[in-house]
Amino acid sequence: MGRPNDEVINSFPGYYMTKEEVEVKDKKTGKVTKKMVVKNMYRGTDVGLGGYVYGIPGMYRNVALIDVASMHPSSIIMLNKLGEYTKNYKNLRDARVYIKHRDYDKVRSMFGGKLAKYLENDSDADELSKALKLPLNAFYGQSFASFNNPARDWMDENNIIALRGALFMRTLQDEVTSRGFTVAHIKTDSIKIPEATPEIISFCVEFGKKYGYDFEHEATYSKMCLVNDSTYIAKYDSKGVRNKGGKHANEWTATAKQFQIPYLFKTLFSHEPLVFDDFCETQSVQEGALYLKFGNGDKRFIGRVGRFCPVKEECGGAELLRIKDGKEYAATGSKGYKWLESEVIDREHYDDIIDKSYYINKVNDAVAAISKYGDFEWFTSDSDEPMPEDYNFEEVSGDPIFMNPPEELPFSLQYN
Repeated sequence: MGRPNDEVINSFPGYYMTKEEVEVKDKKTGKVTKKMVVKNMYRGTDVGLGGYVYGIPGMYRNVALIDVASMHPSSIIMLNKLGEYTKNYKNLRDARVYIKHRDYDKVRSMFGGKLAKYLENDSDADELSKALKLPLNAFYGQSFASFNNPARDWMDENNIIALRGALFMRTLQDEVTSRGFTVAHIKTDSIKIPEATPEIISFCVEFGKKYGYDFEHEATYSKMCLVNDSTYIAKYDSKGVRNKGGKHANEWTATAKQFQIPYLFKTLFSHEPLVFDDFCETQSVQEGALYLKFGNGDKRFIGRVGRFCPVKEECGGAELLRIKDGKEYAATGSKGYKWLESEVIDREHYDDIIDKSYYINKVNDAVAAISKYGDFEWFTSDSDEPMPEDYNFEEVSGDPIFMNPPEELPFSLQYN
């Protein structure tokens, strides 16, 4: 397809698509079938059918988080995927970007002024931004859906919208590394560069413009530990989130549930007071139902969703099960502990009821995971100095680190 701006680079020499026959096992039936899998190959890498993901697990300092504003919508515009209607789609994208930057006057002049009444305050503007996001994302979602719809092009085998962004990010990766910097992480529309300088940040912004993408330096993490492609824990620097007026300055942020567990996050990182809700776990199942099975064999039906607390052995807890077709399975992460519904726990005396070993073990696991990549004490400290050079990775083991009750952990904790 043509593109609205001939000055924008819209080609990636060397890209090719392949198809491979692979065996796929059905999780329900166990039946093995063969299917053709598309691979998008570029610069020796399969960039995938969705967004490009890349990561080098490790512990890093001064990590610039730079992301593209509305990557998939921008790709749709550059590819002119809606033909004569692309300009209307672009206006929706632009309006949302203007709102994000609090440039309300530009939005008021668009669409004949119809959106002006929704821009009286930041709260209303944010709701309008969410509303604009729906049609923008809906077109992308339906453009590669498995069902027929007006946006689906069945000639598109490689998800060209996501592919364009993936090819760009893979190109940017090489450009950044060729300038002597490490690319620690790429996740679809964002790149994280340790020890980033203003010059490399400016380079990314200018390089993105050549391909029709608007990069934003969202934040810099003073420290970050990347555990895998989707899991990391990081601390914002003193400037916080740049486009939110410095919000979250010097605060920790976590991706993936491993580090987001409230008890773990507060204990190891934020050091906020612990409250009853931090000791509650929500469980849900898509098939079958949840049950509590007590020692006498009685079962209490819960349903598909429930909220539970791990309790001490003497407090009358039960096994937490998922039962499907008459077969019993331990609910995810529940094995080895006794549980009660959170609503039956005495909130005034929960400290005597909760089995905190459940959470202490998760703390131990998190510390062990981070310690594989560096000195945990240095990582969680306020030190701006580089990690000690004498850290011995070979001494790191999976042995528990915090075996004492929470009150004796090396942090100042409060319980409400």
